[in-house]
Amino acid sequence: MESVVTTCGGCGKAIRIRRPEVRRKHLCPICGTLLTTPTSGAIEGTRRSAPAHRRAFIGSLGLLELTLLMMISAPAAVWSSAAWTTSAAASPPLVFRESAPTPRLPESLDRKAAMFLQAATTNGVNLVGQAVCRLLEARPLARGLWFLGGLSAKASAQEGVATPARGDEVAASPALLTPPDFGAPAIDELQAKLAVPEERRFLLRDEDGRQIVARLHGSHNGKTVVMLPDGRLGVPSMLVPTDEPFKPLTADEMSDRLLTGPFSGFKLHRTKHYLILYQSDPGQPDGDAFAKSNGVLLEDLYERLSAAFRNHDMSVHEAEFPLVAVIFKKEEDFRAFRPVAPDVQAYYEIYTNRIFLYETPSGRRSGPEVDALLKPQMTAHEGTHQILQNIGVQPRLSDWPLWLVEGLAEYCATPAPPRKGVAAWDGLGQINNLHMATIREIEDPVSLSMRGQDVQTKSLFRDPGQPLVEAMIRRNELTPTEYALAWAITHYLAMKRVDDFTRFLRIMGAAAPLEPRTADDHVKTFREVFGADLGKLDKTINAYLTKLTKQKGYDPMPYYAVLFEQPLPNGRLRRAAMVSQSPQLIKQWIDEMSNPAAGLPNWQATPFPSRGRATLAVQEWIRTN
Repeated sequence: MESVVTTCGGCGKAIRIRRPEVRRKHLCPICGTLLTTPTSGAIEGTRRSAPAHRRAFIGSLGLLELTLLMMISAPAAVWSSAAWTTSAAASPPLVFRESAPTPRLPESLDRKAAMFLQAATTNGVNLVGQAVCRLLEARPLARGLWFLGGLSAKASAQEGVATPARGDEVAASPALLTPPDFGAPAIDELQAKLAVPEERRFLLRDEDGRQIVARLHGSHNGKTVVMLPDGRLGVPSMLVPTDEPFKPLTADEMSDRLLTGPFSGFKLHRTKHYLILYQSDPGQPDGDAFAKSNGVLLEDLYERLSAAFRNHDMSVHEAEFPLVAVIFKKEEDFRAFRPVAPDVQAYYEIYTNRIFLYETPSGRRSGPEVDALLKPQMTAHEGTHQILQNIGVQPRLSDWPLWLVEGLAEYCATPAPPRKGVAAWDGLGQINNLHMATIREIEDPVSLSMRGQDVQTKSLFRDPGQPLVEAMIRRNELTPTEYALAWAITHYLAMKRVDDFTRFLRIMGAAAPLEPRTADDHVKTFREVFGADLGKLDKTINAYLTKLTKQKGYDPMPYYAVLFEQPLPNGRLRRAAMVSQSPQLIKQWIDEMSNPAAGLPNWQATPFPSRGRATLAVQEWIRTN
């Protein structure tokens, strides 16, 4: 008995049943729904009656289909085979990119045929080819007409959606239309331009029980990540394919859901690209000043970053979703929302696609001047992470080396003193005085001696003889001082090796989400772009940093006299002091000095214009205490 095709009531896919006369349950190989199969009598009746597919050709719909085939059959023998080609391979994980341009047709094509094909391939999608695919799938008689256009079809067995079970299979859909080999370079070029990856979509339910359409973002070793309509990433437990379109939420829809959901009670400040949710005290007339100043900074950062990449021929696009920033009024609320390390003052969440920060710290972490510098730096740093992963430069969940991720963020987050009380930002690629101070002191003997003999300040770990650049490439976590080194490497490459750095970013931007890369892979890619002699590169970067100290944009940090006290369990008081220009080294030194089993540490950092005056202040404090 002939096989039959039925439609699954669960996922809507056409399923072929090879032996419908066998009385047993037939399950959908995609979603597991019980299939409804025709009875044997119905099958026999179908076989005795005139084939419905053949009768359809004399009806109005059948005439339309026949006309369509006749319209395309003559020119198809010459040109349509080259144009109606899509990839049959499994869809690659989504990478943000600009929309495919309308393909340029070979000049040798017939003018009328070219006009017809141009109209049919709007946005790189061959609409007529899709119609023919659906026709060939639905009409058995039409499959005998493949020769009219020189077309052939391959079953979509490579789609990777499900494996047929117990003799039932997904009905074959022509996923690839293979043309004859004309051997013309122009045709090959056209085929490449028309090859558009399939966007795979799935039906899910969100946390509120709403049915939504998600888009495949990445897949590796059985783990699948999908993009949700609000820009978040999710890991579904079950995949139900759908043909429904993926529709990103609008700014109004997203703000309504955020303000009535996890951030009820927050206020909203909207800009061109951002939804900024913030807390403020009811009695404060300027309670939204911090949110507004950060909105100005983030929009400026977005526009400058996009322009910089376009100016260097990097493919970027507008953010597909409104970008969300959440500002807590107090540090305590920031840490209560999600537990993070004590030294984390802001962060970007890749899965939610949101940045989080706070306005008022619970205690002073540095000198007042340093606190003022760090506020805009934190916003710009986390904002850079968010922007790069939404304009097509860094695919979310792609495995980039940590020095590059943080180095780029620091390159774009140079702080400046506040202007008229508003958080300031110096722009892209400026000299970071905080990092310059740190780099100068990492190996400075005088600075090392001032930190005390009982503390071994953590420095970058590297094997004997290993170049500093290679050690940084292999790092999977960074200390505060290593953030400065990541900035230094990025600053040199972006300023002095522009073409190589742009090519390197293009290579990294092609990394598929979830695809793992080892430290050896990162080192190999770096050497291929920037050269194999990383020891020589170390010396070049060091000489470059020395020259930066003589440039106009370099403004040295003051020297801080840092005084530290902590009560010990035996009733004694531990005292220590140091002098440093580097807030990062000061913080790292205080963390190492603090004993978690002892009392609450107390410290202060006082700025001085020279190291000598800061040293005298420390000596006086030690002598009188």
